[in-house]
Amino acid sequence: MGVRKKSSGLSARASATEPSAGECIEARNLIKSFGEPPVNVLKSVSLKIGRGEFVSIIGRSGSGKSTLLYMLSGLDTPSSGEILIEGKNINALSRTEFNYLRNRTIGFVFQFHYLLPELTLLENALMPARKYGDHRTREPYAKELLAAFGLGDKFGRYPSQVSGGESQRAAVARALVMEPRYLFADEPTGNLDTVNGDIVMELFQKINRDFGAAVIMVTHDPDFAEMARRKIHIVDGALAD
Repeated sequence: MGVRKKSSGLSARASATEPSAGECIEARNLIKSFGEPPVNVLKSVSLKIGRGEFVSIIGRSGSGKSTLLYMLSGLDTPSSGEILIEGKNINALSRTEFNYLRNRTIGFVFQFHYLLPELTLLENALMPARKYGDHRTREPYAKELLAAFGLGDKFGRYPSQVSGGESQRAAVARALVMEPRYLFADEPTGNLDTVNGDIVMELFQKINRDFGAAVIMVTHDPDFAEMARRKIHIVDGALAD
């Protein structure tokens, strides 16, 4: 892949020793409840995911996979328990501090690309950088990413003018434009045909290998789950042995 490689961070082939607090996302006794009376969707989940890992989160529908993913990435908050991003308890941060940390550390790819229809692919890819007025300095890198993902001739196209697979690749570029150390993905191939699903998974493998970024992915596809070097199995809201 023609995109630049990270000069820091753990290699994707680094030792599987226990990561330090500054090199991981850690969950401590996560509980997530919904309804009245409350039903625990997550039940005291504790785990660590280090830089450079490739992790798949698997389990039956309704087991709590996506809920856990959203907790770990900071997109949702637990009913109790703690999330630490590289040693920082995100519950103790101000909203401004948390948003800055998350924007600079984490990327997220959804099942549906959620590109803004009124923006071009390049403008969509630059959205995370625009929040901090960094879009002009990030534009060359956004173009580099899009080109590496086979979209070099489509910078000025709108989502309605490209295929679903191309839109999802642009969404991956958007998630990477701030060079996050952790890339989360929730069923990223679930809305794609087999060919485009394979393309997206190849991108994830290259991102993990060439960037050194951790990839944490929820998937129902057993073949895609096997591409990860570590699997987290969720059964009824708890980690399976």
